[in-house]
Amino acid sequence: MSINNEKYRFSIIGGDYRQVVIANELIRRGHNVKVFGLGNLGAHCRHAELFTSIDKAIDGSDVILLPLPVTRDNVNLLLASDPKAECIELVELVCLASRYNCRAILGGMIPDGICSLCEKEGVFVRDYYKSDDLQKKNALPSAEGALMLAMEHTDITVKDMKALVCGYGRIGSLLASMLRSLGADVSVAARRDETLCEISMDGYRAIRIGGNVEELGAAVDGCDVVFNTVPSVILTSAVLGRVKSKPLYIEIASLPGGIDLSAARDMGIRTVFAPSLPGKYSPRSAGKYIFETVSDILAERSINV
Repeated sequence: MSINNEKYRFSIIGGDYRQVVIANELIRRGHNVKVFGLGNLGAHCRHAELFTSIDKAIDGSDVILLPLPVTRDNVNLLLASDPKAECIELVELVCLASRYNCRAILGGMIPDGICSLCEKEGVFVRDYYKSDDLQKKNALPSAEGALMLAMEHTDITVKDMKALVCGYGRIGSLLASMLRSLGADVSVAARRDETLCEISMDGYRAIRIGGNVEELGAAVDGCDVVFNTVPSVILTSAVLGRVKSKPLYIEIASLPGGIDLSAARDMGIRTVFAPSLPGKYSPRSAGKYIFETVSDILAERSINV
């Protein structure tokens, strides 16, 4: 097979505008693209074939590209907001891919059980979100999106803002840097000693997670905005019990999130959930990043896009 001259048929299934960006880039490079589950966004996929049947959308395709994330409930595929769209179970999709001899399924944050089913059915599967390079690229639009949410939901400038960033990974460290560059008073919370040391060396006020609940509670109490990037409950009812103010809480992490929702509601703390920030605030850049990662993965399978 000459990978330089071969053209392939791709099925773009579900997701948001990032999938539109990927579809148009594939079409620009001469590949055939089928689209399903993008709702009204499908009209933005220039020269793509739009389908209302999942069977027809997959039949004859070489590669199925699923969104990031693939699912919210570990059962059904995440489709674009469309009240007329039928629910598609991931198990059903894998079975269809096997029946129609699809060469590969790629998606973001694919449940382990679905990956195992693909292997059982003889379908190559790869979770592109496990790419370290993609996660690094995604940190920027995630941090920018979180900052935009803070500006939308507060009545103060960033310069006048006291912010607490929970977690100091890729997104947390970049977000803290952005906030500080705009003049915010920034504290950062983390668990590990080495991370706390790094936070201090970078010039932030370091707060320990999982230590003295009064210390973390006081840090939250003194803030206008709390950004969480830690995917486990760290702002427990015990911590929130030390909070007298009502800071804005922005949840960036995946489920279960970082705050005791029941306690937060009782206290009247405003909570903004912000999943898939890159897809909402920077879809063209985020779609480009996914396309680049997908291209690298497919090149390993002798599929050149």
